[in-house]
Amino acid sequence: MQIANRFTRAWLALAVPLLAVACSKGETTIPDAEILGYVPADTPYVFAALETAPDEVADKMGENATRIVKAYATVLKAALNEPPAEGQEPVLQPEERKRVSAILEELAAMVTPEGVPEAGIDRHSQMALYGVGLLPVLRVTLSDAAKFEAFLKRMEERAGKAMSVGSIDGHAYRYAGGESAKVILAVLEDQLVATFVPAALPEDLMKRVLGLTLPESSIADTDELAALAKKYGFTAYGLGLVDVQRIAATFLDQQSGVNESLLALMEHDRSELSDVCRDEIRAVAGLVPRVVTGYTEMTAEQIRSNSVFELRSDIAAGLQTITAPVPGLGQPHDALFSFGMSFDLPALRDFYAARLDAMEADPFECELFADLQDGVAKSRQALQQPVPPFVNDFHGFLAVIDDIQGLDIATRQPPTDIDMRFLISAANAPSLLAMGAMFSPQLASLDVKPDATPVRIELPPNGSPITSAWIAMSNDGIALAVGDGMETGLADMLSAASTEPSPFVSMDVDAARYYGFLGDVLESSQVGDDGERRASPETAAATGNLMRSLESMFDRITVDVQFTPQGIEMPSTMVLAK
Repeated sequence: MQIANRFTRAWLALAVPLLAVACSKGETTIPDAEILGYVPADTPYVFAALETAPDEVADKMGENATRIVKAYATVLKAALNEPPAEGQEPVLQPEERKRVSAILEELAAMVTPEGVPEAGIDRHSQMALYGVGLLPVLRVTLSDAAKFEAFLKRMEERAGKAMSVGSIDGHAYRYAGGESAKVILAVLEDQLVATFVPAALPEDLMKRVLGLTLPESSIADTDELAALAKKYGFTAYGLGLVDVQRIAATFLDQQSGVNESLLALMEHDRSELSDVCRDEIRAVAGLVPRVVTGYTEMTAEQIRSNSVFELRSDIAAGLQTITAPVPGLGQPHDALFSFGMSFDLPALRDFYAARLDAMEADPFECELFADLQDGVAKSRQALQQPVPPFVNDFHGFLAVIDDIQGLDIATRQPPTDIDMRFLISAANAPSLLAMGAMFSPQLASLDVKPDATPVRIELPPNGSPITSAWIAMSNDGIALAVGDGMETGLADMLSAASTEPSPFVSMDVDAARYYGFLGDVLESSQVGDDGERRASPETAAATGNLMRSLESMFDRITVDVQFTPQGIEMPSTMVLAK
């Protein structure tokens, strides 16, 4: 039973990413997909991939997925065979490890750019992960249901033990689990259904979870996903939501059906919450009513996505005031790594003060929020502390590492040369520099004018990888550079345009070099600085190889955090390797 259960989890872990990447740029419309008819209109969460990617996208992603899945399987096998820590029992016995390793090998060997055709899953398969109540259901359309049944039998043979078989309304299903809960796999006509349910779930509710009884109203009837796609530009190749208020209501309100059975399994008793607590928890859930996510573009060159924490309108409006312009923040830098933040400190203080005002005017009475409410007075005192004027002028920073040379993780060789730039954005940069000069005689000796002209900083000969340093200033920024020739980029850094609106956080990384660096770290992590073994040579090599696979897949990755009228948005771009 344990082997069958582990096999089920392993298969799901491999199958879901393969279906999720079947995405590409398209119109923000949602097709009339039959699979959505099984998703209840009041589902608390759903993610769906409903359309097929163009061939050039599927080919490229499929080839990468094949390589990554094989590397991932190798990592799992190495982890299974990792010797246990001293005094601990192994997770699996030798015979079990052998069987699970064999299953992983066969699963990885089946993954192709076309999908997993030997299991009846191809490029045209659709996927939906959703909740019937809080119970998770994965539904996948199959190109050939008979092939999937044959695939399951092969896996059971490799596991050395078949899953248990049940029947409901004339439909057979496989299951694994214990007395309290079980995992179910069912092939119903041309669809795979996988779910996790309480073992004592009544038959009529089981039929609802498996989709043998359709919901009275489905998400296809409400067009909720279509509205989501239109609002945020999500494509039908991958989009979804988590409804925080619906999830909260499950624990706050009297439930029936599948949620009643699940909460009984969890031993949740809503009567333990007072009416005041229920009302206040509901109000807190209303601060972030939904989290939504989806792909906005996927081509053979790049993948764009966005995740949004939707906020109550007044909170969203308040957050929009706390960022400030920072030259170059949110712009591409074509460097090894860049990271920056922007903030208007007076506006941030005002926003925080407004939150404290609200908590004082209408304090929490629920005991669950007692610590939070008790902290209001201390927070108010902290806000009343005087702040030096130059601090309020500070608008943010941007660090750009252009290159690192000579770093060798395997031999613990530190870098021999670093090229980087660092910018401080301020409303009155000359005043900020003058303040710094009061504490640094060397800085005071420099003749730095707000004309973006680089001035060399003399460095002591201490064997540091930093061989030269420069400083330049404009009226609203101070820029530093280290590395030979890096001073030539300071003027452009100071004069760079600011993104409108300015992101709160922006990060851009050379993904190929980043994953290569991680590969070096993981491959050399067998022994820690304290001399203790961190991983076996096999596990270190396998995890390093996984990073190498990702290194060959991506070129650059960019992630921003933005405050918008909708809330907190996190757009990202992954540029694929050529």
